[in-house]
Amino acid sequence: MATAHESSPLLGHQTSTGGAAPYNTSSDALAHQTEQPLAKSPAQQRQETKGLIYMTLSAFFFSFMSLLVSLTAKTIPSFEIVLFRGIIQGILGVIACHYLGVSPFGNPGVRFLLFCRGLAGSFGLAFFFYALSVMPLADATVIFFLGPVFTAILGRIVLKEPFTPLDALASTVTMIGVVLVAKPSMLFPAPPSGGDSDAGAMILLKEEADRRSYGVLAGVCGAMCSAVAYNIVRKIGKQGAHSMQHVTYFGAVSCVISIIGLYTMQGGYVHPQGSLTWVGILLLGVSAFVGQILLNSGFLGATLVISCTGGMALNKWRLEKKRAARDAVAQTSSVQA
Repeated sequence: MATAHESSPLLGHQTSTGGAAPYNTSSDALAHQTEQPLAKSPAQQRQETKGLIYMTLSAFFFSFMSLLVSLTAKTIPSFEIVLFRGIIQGILGVIACHYLGVSPFGNPGVRFLLFCRGLAGSFGLAFFFYALSVMPLADATVIFFLGPVFTAILGRIVLKEPFTPLDALASTVTMIGVVLVAKPSMLFPAPPSGGDSDAGAMILLKEEADRRSYGVLAGVCGAMCSAVAYNIVRKIGKQGAHSMQHVTYFGAVSCVISIIGLYTMQGGYVHPQGSLTWVGILLLGVSAFVGQILLNSGFLGATLVISCTGGMALNKWRLEKKRAARDAVAQTSSVQA
């Protein structure tokens, strides 16, 4: 009987559950198999539903982690947050591997892929955490969730995964929503200055726009790296690797990457101040650990995630337009008064 576990590909071909009948290689049998429609078996449908539930729970834990990162990044560098997360995730992964009787190193045939998955995920995480440190939480999250779009496209190119017209439509909606949230200067030029009295305000606005541009670029780069990491997860899943091995490699590699980035780009270690900061670091590490387990166990596809992300981006743009209109009315009223 075929069994499914964390590393089983959720969209892979399922074997018959009726017994271990020998595989018929005759020409008639092959022709009959070719003529049969590729309908999903009940077991495959249940597994895909389970994968979707895992992905939903994973998104919840990662959203909680993003909130904690946004709060913690006000006092310590983003690479340091990546380092703490990697330490917590790596330790918990090794403990879980020991408890489950699984080698944290993985099978020799997939170790290089596990390392590449950890490398791509680490760069994606560093980019995302930087975006969270310079942008509002909702904006950075929406931009980073271009990842499902890039994942679906890359999966089609590299892994020959299906990419339906619905996927293409959802991807287009998401791209439009992200552009409206990012507000590039070529499409959304700044209003002209009203005089010398506004010179200082314009300088501040320009600095804010530059910082936002760097955050948008970091978010897009992080989304691309996450797409590479997710496709490697799918590739490894077809060869066989436990989800805890993914978690352990990700934690170990991210520790190395974050130490290099922390001391070469952000001036070195900054000691966290206050018990609340330490609690936030611990909680974000644990939530990331749980989210990674659910993600690696249930990575399914991107249509629903893409659609939700596109809708969230468009709604975010609508709210920003309403807020800008209110601010303009308030500013006009104050000038008249």
